[in-house]
Amino acid sequence: MIITLSDLLKGIRERKAALGIIDTPERTDAMRNRGSQRTQRKRAMLARIEDRARENGVPPLEARF
Repeated sequence: MIITLSDLLKGIRERKAALGIIDTPERTDAMRNRGSQRTQRKRAMLARIEDRARENGVPPLEARF
């Protein structure tokens, strides 16, 4: 069975409506992973990724908090 992205998103919207979940900017912000529980190993990995991207001319991603 093949599921298209449109079908998947439609199902998600329907499920949210059935559960009474209303997406608002405040709710989305509250659910963001702020990274406060990251291990030192993951922080180092993310720093290496950012360094490699910068070396290759890729602009850094802006955090939207």
